[in-house]
Amino acid sequence: MSKSTLVLSVAVLGSLLFSGCSMVAKKYTKISQPNNNEPIVKIIADVDSTSLGFINIGNVERKNYLYAFGAAAQTTMDNHYKYFTIVSPSAIIKQYENRKVKNLKEAYDACDSGNGSFAIISENLFSDIKPNNCDSISIEGTREATLTGGSVIHAPIFFTIKMSNERLSEYASFNAQQVLNSEQLEGLDRDYFKNHKR
Repeated sequence: MSKSTLVLSVAVLGSLLFSGCSMVAKKYTKISQPNNNEPIVKIIADVDSTSLGFINIGNVERKNYLYAFGAAAQTTMDNHYKYFTIVSPSAIIKQYENRKVKNLKEAYDACDSGNGSFAIISENLFSDIKPNNCDSISIEGTREATLTGGSVIHAPIFFTIKMSNERLSEYASFNAQQVLNSEQLEGLDRDYFKNHKR
């Protein structure tokens, strides 16, 4: 291997490690339709970026977490409802109750740091991590072994919502318009919030 080829290979590997690259081209949102005219919808936000090893894992989860909220809010508005309430999984609802979540900023903070927030893998990359409250919305089976001593992580987020015109829960209900207008969603591609986009 020539010196220039070696330098290029190291540069490419470095960019993979630190950028949260687009090695796996997954789609951001998949939104199921309300079932039998019931205002219940499953929201899934998948990733366009990945993390290698323990680097950037939490950021991938957090980014998809915000996209899932954007998709939930857009779906609620598109179906002419005002609020969406997360009705499953129950562990994320418990986290919101414990952290007294009332809006998107508080929901983000509840999974960004502290007790019950997204786990960051830092020791054994191939061990099974027991889900905590926020990790309950990460779809299982998203850790893929690649390269020697590392793993590519992509972390789809899912939850099920019930749409309504009134707030159904003190801590797990969100005003769709307020979510769409929130500072936390600034800079995200809003086309990814819409059904059948990407």
